[in-house]
Amino acid sequence: MGNDDAYLVCLNLRKQSTHELWCDGRSVCSTSCESGATYILDLRRDPIMYIGDPLHSLYFYIPRQAIVEIGEELGKRNVSGLAIRPGECFRDAIVGSIGQTLLPIFNKAAAANQALVDHLLQGLCVYMASTYSGSSTRSDIVRGALAPWQQRMVTQMMRDRIFEGISINELAEACGLSAGALARGFKKSIGMSPHQWLLSRRVDLALELMADPDVSLADIAFNAGFSDQSHFSRVFTQKMGVAPGAWRKSLVNNKRAEAA
Repeated sequence: MGNDDAYLVCLNLRKQSTHELWCDGRSVCSTSCESGATYILDLRRDPIMYIGDPLHSLYFYIPRQAIVEIGEELGKRNVSGLAIRPGECFRDAIVGSIGQTLLPIFNKAAAANQALVDHLLQGLCVYMASTYSGSSTRSDIVRGALAPWQQRMVTQMMRDRIFEGISINELAEACGLSAGALARGFKKSIGMSPHQWLLSRRVDLALELMADPDVSLADIAFNAGFSDQSHFSRVFTQKMGVAPGAWRKSLVNNKRAEAA
């Protein structure tokens, strides 16, 4: 698949203590990759991976053109692909949930559930386009949008302050922009406001915490950075289309079905 105009979205199911990536003939990343983490390979850049541990991962092949077309349907301008640093390992609860849903299907008769598999893979493609797409070259950057380094800095700062939150003024100062320019540039680059992006990451964290049936929704709301359970429920329902209690109930039912 080398030099394909496509991406591999890799969901790591076992820790990789040695995880080195080469792109275009040079090393671009050398680190460990935790179990449950995701990383993306741009096949146009002739990626070569060196992994020193047994490999246990799910790989999703996504043509770059599919990302571009879905981005256009979502109203995002100048989308040219996925904007992720090569070799960057990150946790994404949605990618993880889709992968864990597919595993028991693959272990049984996948052909009998092909419609469900197709639906989940299409959903993954839409999610990747809506969450991680961007301009991959300077000529594609939308006027008024953040530069790639500014996007990375701002999103990392918000990840680091996911519980207590961070002000627009702090983000703007780090990027050398006014608060208004930062807010407008972030929305043009990412497709949502910094506040909405932070709420989405809190929902991702809540999804991970909900896998433990012994943790109450009130505790999940607190541990994911929401002001209270009501706020958590309102944001979760808006993002996921279903209340947190119903989502958790479906998880329990799925586990019972797998155990049966």
